[in-house]
Amino acid sequence: MKVGVFWRKFRNVELQKRLSQDNIYDDAYDEAFQHMTAIKEAGFDAALIEWKKDPKETLKELLRQKIDMIFNASSLKEVAFLEAFGIPFVGSGLDLIATSKAARKKLVAFHKLPTPKFFVTKNSKEIPEHSLKYPLFVKPVSGRGSAGISEENVVKSPEGLPKVIEKITQKIGQAALVEEFIKGREITVGIIGNDKPRVLPILEIEYNSAITNTYEHKMLDNEIIHCPADFSEAEEDRIKNTAKRIYKVLNAKDFGRVDMIVAEDGTPYFLELNTFAGLTMSSGKAHSGYMGYMAEAENMTGAEFIGGIVHFALERYRLRQAHAVTS
Repeated sequence: MKVGVFWRKFRNVELQKRLSQDNIYDDAYDEAFQHMTAIKEAGFDAALIEWKKDPKETLKELLRQKIDMIFNASSLKEVAFLEAFGIPFVGSGLDLIATSKAARKKLVAFHKLPTPKFFVTKNSKEIPEHSLKYPLFVKPVSGRGSAGISEENVVKSPEGLPKVIEKITQKIGQAALVEEFIKGREITVGIIGNDKPRVLPILEIEYNSAITNTYEHKMLDNEIIHCPADFSEAEEDRIKNTAKRIYKVLNAKDFGRVDMIVAEDGTPYFLELNTFAGLTMSSGKAHSGYMGYMAEAENMTGAEFIGGIVHFALERYRLRQAHAVTS
């Protein structure tokens, strides 16, 4: 069994580079190398595979190295490529990857799970009539790594809204998701597995001289991390059960991270499901991923954590193949 670990330059900071070249550190190779090392320690053969702009070149390399499964697919293009060629991979499928943050929020709301009220706009001059209460929070509808997020993204009055929408739509080139800004504790909940998913310790992000988790705050490790977060048993159960329901509703596979705000009344509001969640642990050169912190709080080694996720994917494919044979 040979696992190919995808990597590509600037994978975590591609969107932020459209706004600024400041504070851009590319740890894509270091991140992939750490994953590959953990996979080898878990008993698999593994190799780094650089994602090429021409997918035919990537396919040639996969065939040359006789890769059985891919780890670290981290973009819509990569997942679409893998599904098109029938190459097994770790993580969620195209049905979820191609779904925008707005569509995910609609699905979550349909299932009567709490998420802030929102709208989406593609143009600062075409802001729809809305009843959202200020302050509002504006972000790219398909962003990652807190790209495009600064303190100005928390908008306190209607006058400031067009400018921030323009930053997202013109400079990043995406539609802007505008939602009510919920005052509370920012947390993220890591989940691994499929039929019986396992919820990792809750991680709370405390801001260090900031009002939200900006790009610089997150990617330069300026957050104050609490893991496990300090919640009562009843609060923890409510958060974990809500996160697990969201994970299942959105049909996540193998691993994922549910970002939430716990409001002052204790309600855990869904913000986003990260299908390309950071898995790097504190050892090594790469930026520490939130799920890596959670795994360490569980006293898991890299081999147990990353290798375990690979095993979840393998079992999922085996079950699919068994079902295909019997049906």
